[in-house]
Amino acid sequence: MERFYIFKDGMHQGSTATKESAVDLIRQYQKQETHPILRAEFSIIKGEEEFIP
Repeated sequence: MERFYIFKDGMHQGSTATKESAVDLIRQYQKQETHPILRAEFSIIKGEEEFIP
């Protein structure tokens, strides 16, 4: 299953099924930030999620 993983300052924050929803989640995190100089860096990694029984 293809997933988009969201990282904030190198720490995993969550994953979504589409890139658009990942960007929306990042925008929500950015709205919560109060200080313009101390803004976090966000990244998205596209990957495959595989469950191993």
